[in-house]
Amino acid sequence: MPVPDQAVTSDQAPEPRGPYPHIRIDGDRAWITGQIGRDPVTDGFVEGGFENEFHQSITNLESILAEVGSSLSDVVHTCVQFVDEDDLDAMNRIHAERFPLPYPARTSFGVAFLWKGAKVQIDAVVRLPNG
Repeated sequence: MPVPDQAVTSDQAPEPRGPYPHIRIDGDRAWITGQIGRDPVTDGFVEGGFENEFHQSITNLESILAEVGSSLSDVVHTCVQFVDEDDLDAMNRIHAERFPLPYPARTSFGVAFLWKGAKVQIDAVVRLPNG
């Protein structure tokens, strides 16, 4: 189990592209850095547009959570940024499919651009088990 005030980077998720870890732990809470639709094996974006990218973003989030003994059921808040407002309905549907009840609180908003042309990004706040 992670110790308080720890930074963790998982080899099961795409490598961070800046000076930050995948997850920063502080006590019984952790903050996960924004995840985009990059495949951890190829390091490229998954093909198929917004929906596939969002699914991959959440899969990356799951991989990071597993690294610290956690899961999507421990997520208490997400923040989703997306480029095309026409993807709002798909974002709501996929978020509901992938996160268990009770759903985490969520903030979502449109942005002008994301890293390297990503269509969506998600970050999260997590309540760690046994925290």
